[in-house]
Amino acid sequence: MTEAGRPTIHVVAAFTTDPDDRILMVRKHGSQVFMQPGGKPEPGEEPVEALVRELAEELLVEVDPDDLAVWGRFEADAANEPGHHLTADVFALRLEADVSAAAEIAEARWFTREEAAALGDRLAPLARRMLELPEVRSRFRPARFDRPLETERLRLRLMTPDDVDVVHSYQSREDVARFMTWGPRTREDVADRVAHWSRADRLRAEGDYLQLGVERREDGALLGHLYLRIASLDNLTASIGWTVHPDHQGNGYATEGATALLSWVFGRLGIHRVVADLDPRNTESAALCRRLGMREEARFRQDLWSKGEWTDTGVWALLSSDFAER
Repeated sequence: MTEAGRPTIHVVAAFTTDPDDRILMVRKHGSQVFMQPGGKPEPGEEPVEALVRELAEELLVEVDPDDLAVWGRFEADAANEPGHHLTADVFALRLEADVSAAAEIAEARWFTREEAAALGDRLAPLARRMLELPEVRSRFRPARFDRPLETERLRLRLMTPDDVDVVHSYQSREDVARFMTWGPRTREDVADRVAHWSRADRLRAEGDYLQLGVERREDGALLGHLYLRIASLDNLTASIGWTVHPDHQGNGYATEGATALLSWVFGRLGIHRVVADLDPRNTESAALCRRLGMREEARFRQDLWSKGEWTDTGVWALLSSDFAER
């Protein structure tokens, strides 16, 4: 493929930092230019697979694919191929292991952001583009939700097809859907959604989400579910939501479950801010936000057309520092 008449090279790259927030750059034999580690995928390789292989070959480090956060696809001029255009699938990696230059890599060196920027023409265009992104991006810690979270009374777990009937029993109700953007759902719709939710177990990129069943440990009863979505890597922001079956409301289950999820989000993912958007008429959800320590930061008047009427949106938020002080 070409871009403006120039041949295009496709690569994968890792924006790699250590616990001191230094950035790992590599330089190839025969070149004075430093760049992010990575390389060209082999035919048929997925980007993550290619990057794990490249890091093993060039730096002698074994990387778990689940530790790679997805930053997206970026474009730049190629560093070592004059006249070529570069498209790169970029991932972020926090690395504590020692690295050793191998294969085509002549040097692997850790730089502060200031040292990397001071490289001038010796810094690859793609690497310079990465330095323009908010530095807090690299503080996000991707995760696979591979084991339940447990509290005194509850177990937060991934949904399974066995949950369809219970989820339908409350998502089909008018009173449950009253302040949602969706209306009562059919069993077929719920079954399709639960099938997707049961496979959503990774948080690696903006838009990734979890729909977790809230199960009572005592008898295994499904009481409702909690929702979490990565909203912004640039601002380390996630969004949260909840639904509890009306038969189980008033017992503190939502507060207990959401508190456990927030603890995991702030501690495991490195998220800075969690937001809940809700209809202000949903006074029970607003009360839950208060119990969680969230603050109502904004109220947008008639900003959403929903179910034949203009509705308001209340924005509630909680910072990691606020949660830690509770």
